Amino acid sequence: MSPSTTPPRGGLPTADGEPADAGAPVTAGAGCRTMGAMVLRIVVALACLALAPACRERTDPPSPPAAEAASPSAPTFDRGAFAAAVDALAASALERGPVTGLSIGVARGGVVLLARGYGMADAEAGMPATADTSYPVASVSKNFTTAAILRLADQGRLRLDDPLGLLVEGVRAPLAEVPLRGFLNHTSGLAVRGGLSPRRRARRALRAGLFRAPGTEWAYSNTGFAILGLVIERVTGAPYAESIARLGAAAGLTSTGYCEGGHPVPNRTRDYGVGAEGLKPSTYWQYEKFFAAGGLCSSVNDLLRWQRALDEGRVLTPASLRAMRAPTTVAGGIEIGYGLGTRMGDTAGHRKLGHTGGGTSSKAVLAYYPDDDVTIAVLLNTEAYNARVTAMGLETAVARLLFGVPDQTPAPSLPVEQLRRYAGAYDETGRVTRVVVDEQAQSLTAGGMGPLLPEGGDAFVDADDPGVSLRFLAASDRVVGYVRRHEGWFVGFGRLVGEAEAAAAERARGPVRARGRR
Repeated sequence: MSPSTTPPRGGLPTADGEPADAGAPVTAGAGCRTMGAMVLRIVVALACLALAPACRERTDPPSPPAAEAASPSAPTFDRGAFAAAVDALAASALERGPVTGLSIGVARGGVVLLARGYGMADAEAGMPATADTSYPVASVSKNFTTAAILRLADQGRLRLDDPLGLLVEGVRAPLAEVPLRGFLNHTSGLAVRGGLSPRRRARRALRAGLFRAPGTEWAYSNTGFAILGLVIERVTGAPYAESIARLGAAAGLTSTGYCEGGHPVPNRTRDYGVGAEGLKPSTYWQYEKFFAAGGLCSSVNDLLRWQRALDEGRVLTPASLRAMRAPTTVAGGIEIGYGLGTRMGDTAGHRKLGHTGGGTSSKAVLAYYPDDDVTIAVLLNTEAYNARVTAMGLETAVARLLFGVPDQTPAPSLPVEQLRRYAGAYDETGRVTRVVVDEQAQSLTAGGMGPLLPEGGDAFVDADDPGVSLRFLAASDRVVGYVRRHEGWFVGFGRLVGEAEAAAAERARGPVRARGRR
């Protein structure tokens, strides 16, 4: 199946919705995802055989990224074979999803290695997806909103330590005293977090209280980022969309902008969903739902340009960029893999940062590998509950192809005595997960996850959904918490608590809803 020439797919898509609590990865329907992951791993393995020189790249001495990418004769990288392998991944994704259309972009050292569309941007109109097709990027928007705030700080128009009440009118105490930094790194303690975060909800949230002391715990908050949109409008005196347009101009973007509520953006894709009736067009992303937390559209070409503009200093000062990418520290000196509007993680030991986004499922990823000077962008126009194909999964597969690393095999089982050190109740922003030792299976279980298999060190992978893992944190050889990761990305932090504290958290939270993707 060739890129940008796929014929329209049969069937019509269903509408999809944002989970009310956009938190850690969904754990229901693991069977479909596990089968999808197996198929994806097989495709990667076969592609890796065809891409033999590139699959040895990790063991070769490093060379200047730009020079290596630009040299078609470089012995460690076959650009044509890499493109063919990515084409195979994309063709498999379109079929397995099903996915109507997607785009993938890869750059190294400022040189674009691949930027292509696959399938259809609008199946009904016969319009193929391209590298310039503009998709709703959901929470990848947080990277842009953060840059807008930091740019105002660089201009001396605000400070990250300014309390919210200094910049926006009508904020009640104690929320009025929370610094902007707390909204940027999700440590504000804001009681209203939720999934949907339109402008009107952000205004109501100005009168909300706090559920935790600011700066003590990490709790992902779309509402907090919507409030930052109000800050941008208040300081600039202009709509949020205009600030995003100015960022786009500074970075040379052509298909990026605020696209909720009917705001036009060039090259906009049609949106699709998969439900009981099959594949159908969806109107979900046409209405205002996320404002500054997730209301932008962009293309993979623009996301590659955006990342380069950040690194070249065309958007922010070096100091602001460092602040954006610095991890957050919470109570107890625990370091969290989230900066200012920037998610962190790794793929097979290669550090990555950027952001992920989605409504019903993961549909957008911008990943920058700073040690490799590599950027990967993946965008989908189709979502589904318990999706077989996700942007995060595709990004991981593309990265493994580029870096020449195979899938990691589970480590040997650990003795039951060693597993017991991880057992206990963990408070993940009010949601309690109990980690239990299954002595017969010689493994761990945690909440709705499948058996947790050792991955090496203090890391464990979900046997039913290999993209999900827990990495336990220790201080003075005592476990104090875990970080939850999805496809290598940090998505949540759980602190080890006593049983009384866990029971109190469960009573305060009430019935637990299904976990959603971010």
